[in-house]
Amino acid sequence: MIDILEAAAAEPELRKGERTRRRVVWASAVALERTPFAELSMNDIAEIADVSRAALYQYVTSKEEAARLVLLALQDLTLAMPNAGSSGRTPLEAIINTNRYYISYFEKNAIFMERVRELREVMPDLLAEKQRVNRRWAERILAHVVKHRRTPLNLTMLKMRVFAMECMIDDVLRELFVIRNPDLIELAQDREAFIQQLSLIWFNALYSDD
Repeated sequence: MIDILEAAAAEPELRKGERTRRRVVWASAVALERTPFAELSMNDIAEIADVSRAALYQYVTSKEEAARLVLLALQDLTLAMPNAGSSGRTPLEAIINTNRYYISYFEKNAIFMERVRELREVMPDLLAEKQRVNRRWAERILAHVVKHRRTPLNLTMLKMRVFAMECMIDDVLRELFVIRNPDLIELAQDREAFIQQLSLIWFNALYSDD
């Protein structure tokens, strides 16, 4: 995400104010990656953005607002991920391709995923936004399952399974990339085998006949 924000700030022909605004968001992301929110300061952001503290306050009024802009950008990026329904010829291929993409995405942005968890009490709107994103993804997945599942299943049961799978994948990846659970690190050494096994769990829960 930091690379995307940096590229957005470097786009040609931007007005000076818009360029500075984007650079402030990028600098906020860099600062938030380096520093837990509790230790973050506006001075950190101003230094990275190469603007004065006075100039910084023209674009963000607090570190809370700066963090919110960064983490909302993360949610937008999550929603922009490729749709599982168009990423494979079969349901299993679609799941494998989507998981391959999402695992890489999570690994690169793990610290920001964790910041959302850290700030859920300070900024509950961020948690609500994360839930909105998860809901949108669940709707995409559910539509694909309903279309491709060979035997019908009660819609409530399907929704329960989809949300359970979403929670499962995020918790597994948090253990791997944030907590650095040594057992999972060992099991995930063969990344492709790791992806295949997680994908089979998804497939069996959502698409296979009960």
